[in-house]
Amino acid sequence: MTVSTKTAVYALGAILSMGAGPSLAQTTPAPAADQAAMVEEVVVTGSRIARRDYTSDTPIVTVGQQAVAASGAVTPEVALNQLPQVTPSAGASASFVARGGQASINLRGIGQQRTLVLVDGRRMQPSGADGSVDLNVIPNALIDNIEVITGGASATYGSDAIAGVVNLKLKRHFNGAQIDAQYGGNEHGDGATKSLTATLGSDFAEDRGNAFVSLGYSKRNPIRFTDRDWLRGQILSNGLESSIVNVVASNLPSQAAVNAVFAKYGVAPGTVSRSSQLSTNQDNTLFTQAGAVNYRGTTSGRYILFGGNVFSVAGDEFVAQTPMTRYNFVGHADYNVSDKVTAFVDGLFTTYKVTTNGPPATAGSSSGKPVTVPVTNPFIPSDLASILASRPNPTAPFTITQAGYAFGNRAEQDDYDVYQFTGGLRGKLDTADMTWEVYGTLGRSRYLATERNYQSIDAMNRLLAAPDGGASLCQGGFNPFGVQPLSKSCRDYIVRTAENLTVLKQQIVEANLQGHAFNLPAGEARFAVGADYRKNSYDFRPDALIQTGELANYLPIFASSGSDEVREVYGELLVPVLAGLPLVKQLDVDLGYRYSDYRTVGGVSTYKADFNWKVVGALGLRGGYARAIRAPSVGELYAASSQGQLTLGNPGLIGSGDPCDVRGAYRAAGSPIAAQVRALCIAQGVPTNLVDTFQNSNPRTPFVTSGNTALEPESTDTYSVGAVLRSTSSNPLLSRLSASVDYYSIKLSDAIGQVTNTVAASQCFNAAVNPTFANSNFYCGLLSRQSATGQLALIQNPQLNLGGYKTSGVDVAFDWSAPFEAFGLSEKLGTLSLNATVNYLIDFKIQTLPGGPTLDYAGSIGNTQIDVFATAHPIWKGAASAAWEVGPVRTALQWRYLGGMDNAANVGTGGTAHGVPSVSYFDLDAVWKVRSGLELRGGVANLADKAPPVLNDSIIGALQTEPYTYDIVGRRFYLAVKASF
Repeated sequence: MTVSTKTAVYALGAILSMGAGPSLAQTTPAPAADQAAMVEEVVVTGSRIARRDYTSDTPIVTVGQQAVAASGAVTPEVALNQLPQVTPSAGASASFVARGGQASINLRGIGQQRTLVLVDGRRMQPSGADGSVDLNVIPNALIDNIEVITGGASATYGSDAIAGVVNLKLKRHFNGAQIDAQYGGNEHGDGATKSLTATLGSDFAEDRGNAFVSLGYSKRNPIRFTDRDWLRGQILSNGLESSIVNVVASNLPSQAAVNAVFAKYGVAPGTVSRSSQLSTNQDNTLFTQAGAVNYRGTTSGRYILFGGNVFSVAGDEFVAQTPMTRYNFVGHADYNVSDKVTAFVDGLFTTYKVTTNGPPATAGSSSGKPVTVPVTNPFIPSDLASILASRPNPTAPFTITQAGYAFGNRAEQDDYDVYQFTGGLRGKLDTADMTWEVYGTLGRSRYLATERNYQSIDAMNRLLAAPDGGASLCQGGFNPFGVQPLSKSCRDYIVRTAENLTVLKQQIVEANLQGHAFNLPAGEARFAVGADYRKNSYDFRPDALIQTGELANYLPIFASSGSDEVREVYGELLVPVLAGLPLVKQLDVDLGYRYSDYRTVGGVSTYKADFNWKVVGALGLRGGYARAIRAPSVGELYAASSQGQLTLGNPGLIGSGDPCDVRGAYRAAGSPIAAQVRALCIAQGVPTNLVDTFQNSNPRTPFVTSGNTALEPESTDTYSVGAVLRSTSSNPLLSRLSASVDYYSIKLSDAIGQVTNTVAASQCFNAAVNPTFANSNFYCGLLSRQSATGQLALIQNPQLNLGGYKTSGVDVAFDWSAPFEAFGLSEKLGTLSLNATVNYLIDFKIQTLPGGPTLDYAGSIGNTQIDVFATAHPIWKGAASAAWEVGPVRTALQWRYLGGMDNAANVGTGGTAHGVPSVSYFDLDAVWKVRSGLELRGGVANLADKAPPVLNDSIIGALQTEPYTYDIVGRRFYLAVKASF
């Protein structure tokens, strides 16, 4: 399956010459016969069979090196996310401590773990416990092109190719030296990016071999929310630095005592309920967070009033661009042992560091150990002491909740070391025009997450329990009431740093054989067969501080490990059925089958049947069916219980927030389900004496998830049918015109996934899902509340085989180019090219549980069930470009379009939350080939400096915008140079 450099260059050039714009090119029918005779057999993504006709039975989008460079980014996911087939997910714009700073690709929006990422047709070392590949590992400068197919491809490649395949093709042959340097910035003066790659290679042993090495460095600086007008003050939190006193329903103070204290502040009796949660002003008077009764603090800056309540405002802890520093090494060597056998070796090593931030850890929330204060603590304000003294048990300690602003923002430093080494032999057989390949791969990902600025609950409790308030343990002691200064010695006494280590390993041995099978009247039948062995292992070692649950915001997480092995055999047969008939210039059928035997889940079969029908020279039809599977990853099987936090959103909207919150739409006056919701809240554990004043005080609700060794493989049935048009006209205005239209349908069964916080809460209180509002409902069983306060203590996010997902739509691609001479103008004006790709989404359906209701999220944004970062499913999404090439200069203008979307909170709930309008972005790119071996490039992204649309009016615990879908950085530019010697 050898592909010469000459062949690869010719094939890429042929595609680009059809008028590909700066973003992508759609593959088209075969070139003319005289051209095809010049082309060696090549292998395209989605098949193992080499052929002269390098088109595919399934739609392939090729993203060329030019398009990757035109993104101006240092990681490839930025260019890929512009494809209509891709739903943007976590990457450079990750704004929270989430997915460890990794960049992923999510085809069709059904999960990054369902997109198989290959490098030169071989599996890449995973970096995620779910088996997903981190695109940060691959430097842009070494990418020759990227081929993307959507739809099931497990018969060809095995597990994980559920949504499709992304094949990154790197440089394979190099002579000389090359320097690639790039700098990017923006008009705000922050978030600079820079990269430098040096490549050196040469033929050796009388040109029998070639070897090259490439060393790279890249750095991406942060951009903070506070530095953008449209992002500043995005999130409001219930967490206050002035501690909130948690009220225990079984030991409430008297209403008379509460009335007496607030009467001193001029507050009418009964205004503040004895069940209200209280906090402390700077002058030691009390106030309520809910209702802001007697609040005497600032109303701008860290604390503001919103909706009549006191909230803290997010500061610079959120970033619109995640900082990253990366070093990488790539090496390749091949040597012709004989005329028919070539030995090869590939090596890749990347080490990089990203730092993500989060708001200060909230100690004493429902996540982790309680923060307990004895009534003997000397810092208790006198007014609070008098209220506490009125309790039935006045000497009982009480608990507090405190956002740790005095300790600084949480920070997670994620360090990655990823390597993959491949070595093997490939060659040709004289018999039946066959080629073969045998290789082995060894890969390892080491991920060290260092958690900083987390409070030790044990240390806080020791200080609070001390008779002097902790002054004997650290300077000044620890006063949690009001916004009080904290000495460095007390901060050092409380704050901890923890380290969690995850190691993933992959071993592969594979053998392939392909070539001529037999002749038929319609042409040559070709085959491919092969076998492989693959082992993946997972090992997670949390810090002792986290295993004990000592840190704020952390429930205990325990060590876990496991492995899985699979042995596979496959076969593929390309059969020419008809040829040379009226309306049947050529009809080929491609059949494939793979059997996989997993140590954990047993044997599974995948198969495909595709057709490619060349009706006439200008028109072709294609399509087929594929059954694909994804076996559960080692992380999904073996991961120990781990805890996270996720906001439930604004309680004012149906489908959002804690439904028991009296401020919410579920319990609003006139709500037809208000009484049923109230009864269900009591059944769940909200105390009866608190239920009518209950308000959710947790800024983010904790959840727990874990692996599940009982998981079964998930499977998909993919159907596609399409038409391809390539002009056969000799008219220069039409000779380079091509277009394609493809329908696809992907139905995923037994989906491996989680029931997330928002889904569990909304479905428990959804009349369509739980018509009797019974607490025995499956979703309700996932919710746990604190018996004393009714606050949500935990939501289980179990890893299950869910009902499934279904999505279908239509892809349209158009390419055209012509010289200006064809318009009767001077040939010196060069060439004009137009390119467009559009996706029309028909449906995007989710069935959470087998037999349960199916909800269609097509045309919506905000549903986090499949991928918490990829929530946008517009009906229309497209990219178009116009390029002008004259002499050594090429300029291109690109238009990226996202259609308007409804709010996902409305789907299946009857909610009325507003959605977002359509958004267009324009980018400009220019390339100047100064001379042979010297190329300059520059560009501007988001020319109009378009601000992201507002999704959430209320920003209680949620962003106003969707940071992974929209451009939240603003107008930016880049300059690059490529010099070859």
